[in-house]
Amino acid sequence: MPTLLTAKGILYDMDGTLVDTTECVENAWKQKAAKYGVDGDELIKHMHGRTCLDTLRTFFPPECHSKQFADNFENEFVNITEGVYPVPGVHPAVTAVSPERWAVVTAASRMWALARLGQVGLPEPKLLIAADDVTKGKPHPEGYLAGSKALGLEGKDVVVFEDAVNGVKAALAAGATVIALTTSTTRERLAEAGAQHIVDDFTKVDITDHTTHLSIVLRE
Repeated sequence: MPTLLTAKGILYDMDGTLVDTTECVENAWKQKAAKYGVDGDELIKHMHGRTCLDTLRTFFPPECHSKQFADNFENEFVNITEGVYPVPGVHPAVTAVSPERWAVVTAASRMWALARLGQVGLPEPKLLIAADDVTKGKPHPEGYLAGSKALGLEGKDVVVFEDAVNGVKAALAAGATVIALTTSTTRERLAEAGAQHIVDDFTKVDITDHTTHLSIVLRE
């Protein structure tokens, strides 16, 4: 039986939610981990939803902890499009919503976010909260609180689409309703993180923009 939700605005995570960068990003991190003697498998378990700098400071040696190092790392592979795909059903899910009613909240840098969105043919968001815009990354709610504020809304009026445990926790802490996609994380882990709704991807989602609100139909 389909589930009907209503909201006044939508906040989308990017990596793994709008753009499937899992293959590209994981390969890049594994290569960097091997170079610095970091356990790549353990790294991959915990890096989704974190900023690049936070991941480096958590898992890598001190010489990798500067913002310049993080920026250089992202610049190394931002233009690599192999392993970068639009999440199934994402184009109608985004274009169905008025630009004033949605924003992207991402742990990626602004440069990375705009590049990846463009690479899969998604429109540049009118509102974007990137790693550059916050002092505390996910699972802290700062990004999603800022996203809600940018839409002129409170967290309770917003639906968040996420794919990562850290992102789910951040959105819940901001007071939002969370729809999690199983593009990079198992259904079980997303449920444990507290996601109220879980779908495979946007082919299971129908969004209609009404004059006063958004309706979101889920086929869970």
